[in-house]
Amino acid sequence: MDVIDEVDPSLVVLEVFLRPAIDAVYNRSRLHAYISPLTPLEHFLLDQPYGSWLWKYPVMGSGIPFPVPWTRLLENIYINLRYYYSLFRMAPQTDKKKNLESKGLVHPISWFNFRNADVPWISQALPGASTPVDVLPQNVTLTGPIILSTETAEEQAPELTKWLARAPTVLISLGTIFIYTEAQATAMAQAIADTLVLRSDLQVLWKFMKATDADGTTYDDEFLEPLRPFIESGRLKMESWLDVQPVTLLETGHIILSVHHGGAGCYHEALATGVPQMVLPQWADHFSFAQLTQDIGVGVWGCSDASPFWAAACLRDAFVTVLDSDRSVQIQEKAKYFGEIAKSNPGQYVAAREIAKWAASGYAA
Repeated sequence: MDVIDEVDPSLVVLEVFLRPAIDAVYNRSRLHAYISPLTPLEHFLLDQPYGSWLWKYPVMGSGIPFPVPWTRLLENIYINLRYYYSLFRMAPQTDKKKNLESKGLVHPISWFNFRNADVPWISQALPGASTPVDVLPQNVTLTGPIILSTETAEEQAPELTKWLARAPTVLISLGTIFIYTEAQATAMAQAIADTLVLRSDLQVLWKFMKATDADGTTYDDEFLEPLRPFIESGRLKMESWLDVQPVTLLETGHIILSVHHGGAGCYHEALATGVPQMVLPQWADHFSFAQLTQDIGVGVWGCSDASPFWAAACLRDAFVTVLDSDRSVQIQEKAKYFGEIAKSNPGQYVAAREIAKWAASGYAA
């Protein structure tokens, strides 16, 4: 609230899940808009006609494909009912509201009142690359992927960029906070080794961090044995942290496969740069984006039968599918197709134009 009072903005653009900022804006009665990395399906499911939220569309996080197969229709309905029952029955919500009101918030937001048909809404969804909905509210603008790479990869990490230019590269990065258990590390190491044997023209950049026990100890490096020859030859580079924005690595054109966890940001970054995807989902919407990747044909959901766990065999199969199979060319062409659409009218510019218009007009309420 202090920041809002000091800056006195014409418009506040709110990340849709940043609850304190939303409460602050509501209680200062400021003009505002929302921005979300998710697609319209995740936010406007209840706006769809004929009760189709219940049966027609996959539940977020379920990994059920679209259109929902008849064989999974009852499953989808059941999960939907359980999902909304849990949402509406969350006991802590009442306590949270009372606590916020005691601190001076007049109208704390909730799932039931933060939506307003007069408030502009920005979604990064790219038409054709998200699950289609029957009704898109008039206040929603679809921008396509919003990419904010302020510097090139070469400017941020010249040595790494030089290494990338040596050969087509697979990028494995499962998000900022992901850490590998010994079982996960062992399976991934074997799958990488098998893939590098199969494709002698490739190299791999693997963002890797070990999981630790409660006492701070961790497992040894035995899992790396299959990878020793590739580490020594320089075909595998392992980094615990990337001092570069991952999207700028994709923009170099040297990355031929992005292996990620299914976060909306990772999905849209690969989509915007025309890079095929292999998704290893961990929780919630990750499963939805993993399935969406397959639905639109830009990649695969790795180890879908075992997620969020995996084994070397299904990881290897997923690598082969994208890199060296009958489907590889189709996946690459589809990824390139969406990348060209995204680049023709970049989402960050679409969003900027809309925000400028709203700020100038006072439309947002």
